Amino acid sequence: MSQDKTTPEYRPVKDAHKTLGLWSIRRALTFAFTAAVVLLIAAWFLLLFLLGSPSHAKPKPLETKDLLDLLKLVFALVAGVGALVALVTAYRRQRVDEAAGERAERVQAHVEYGQGVELLGHDRAAVRLGGLYSLEHLAQDHPYYRQTVTDFVCSYLRMPFPALPAGHDDQSEQPDDHTAQDPELQVRLTAQRLLKRHLTTGAPGDHRPTYWDGIHIDLTGAHLIDFDFTHCHATSATFTKTQFSGDAVFGGAQFSGDAGFNGAQFSRAARFGETRFMGATMFGGAQFSGDAGFGGAQFSGPARFSGAQFMGAAGFGRAQFMGPAGFSRAQFSGAARFGETRFMEATMFGGAQFRGDAGFNGAQFMEAAWFSGAQFSGDARFDRGAGFGGAQFSGDAWFDRAQFSGDARFDGAQFEREPNFADATASHPNDNHVWPSPWLAQAVTLDTAKLIRES
Repeated sequence: MSQDKTTPEYRPVKDAHKTLGLWSIRRALTFAFTAAVVLLIAAWFLLLFLLGSPSHAKPKPLETKDLLDLLKLVFALVAGVGALVALVTAYRRQRVDEAAGERAERVQAHVEYGQGVELLGHDRAAVRLGGLYSLEHLAQDHPYYRQTVTDFVCSYLRMPFPALPAGHDDQSEQPDDHTAQDPELQVRLTAQRLLKRHLTTGAPGDHRPTYWDGIHIDLTGAHLIDFDFTHCHATSATFTKTQFSGDAVFGGAQFSGDAGFNGAQFSRAARFGETRFMGATMFGGAQFSGDAGFGGAQFSGPARFSGAQFMGAAGFGRAQFMGPAGFSRAQFSGAARFGETRFMEATMFGGAQFRGDAGFNGAQFMEAAWFSGAQFSGDARFDRGAGFGGAQFSGDAWFDRAQFSGDARFDGAQFEREPNFADATASHPNDNHVWPSPWLAQAVTLDTAKLIRES
């Protein structure tokens, strides 16, 4: 390795002022003297202009009184120059002292950070807790350490964590029962609360002193327990392949950038009601073992739920998808509720499986909606009472190859363009089916009908 890469570059003492952003003393004094002379000359000519230039008369000899006044003026000028030099010198000394204080403060903060990191790696859980509180205190006092501390806390949560005691994910089990039994669980819950405490925003106009602005979090592959992120605001967040044991609550959270939950596993309820996703939102391949609630959520960018599995009920009522919405190959084992949901751009449910009731009552599809190859095993209603009641399709609506094993009712649905049900199949016989004109069901087997377009 070359010498210039291994040896630190030290700035010579004579150039130390450049580190502080100051001019050299020679340059500073030269500028000060020049400015003073220019100001004096300008003041002299301004005074002559205001009082009128004296007439050219024969000069008279100066009297003793005049000489004394002139001498006083010279002394005053010398004193002014001395004061100017003292002022410049005092300013530089003050800046040097401030820079030294800031440097000492940063050095102390770096020492405290190192101590906190060392404590968090201790064998005893109580010492690790102390390390967390030390890092939190450091970041609160020194904003430039906040992202660094957040990154370290996230990295700690990403470390392998032993499986929880059996039954923790059971709905009847209280998570607090295990807190006292597992010291490491206490440390992890404290780390989660640290993130919650400093990413929680107050009401509009309420600037909490504990809020850390502009924070990115990366919890890829982490094991989180009863994770609470309600009303938190993060610039971006990554939860790829994260395991959520217990409830995961994100109600009212805000993500200014992208939010990634690809492959995440939610063991119990996942609550995203009123959450705001400002960037791209990715839940591709996510698994929801309990109910998933996205009621009133806002997706400003693309929202991808392709291949997601919803074992419980999936609630997207009143959600707003401002960008493209993708639910291709998603599996809904329980009820899928999209009542009054607004889809502003292209919506894709191609290959999605609805094993429970599928409800889209009052939903609005402003552009093309693809349900090609979707399977509806439960009731898929498009009537005004439930399901797709009052649903509006402003763009193309594709239901080709869709399979309706339960009731399919489209009365009350509004299509600006004729929907496509080519090769779609439905249960037969079933008098509850109501198909949009000009489509009707024609029996092909004893229990299956095929949708055909009435000529």
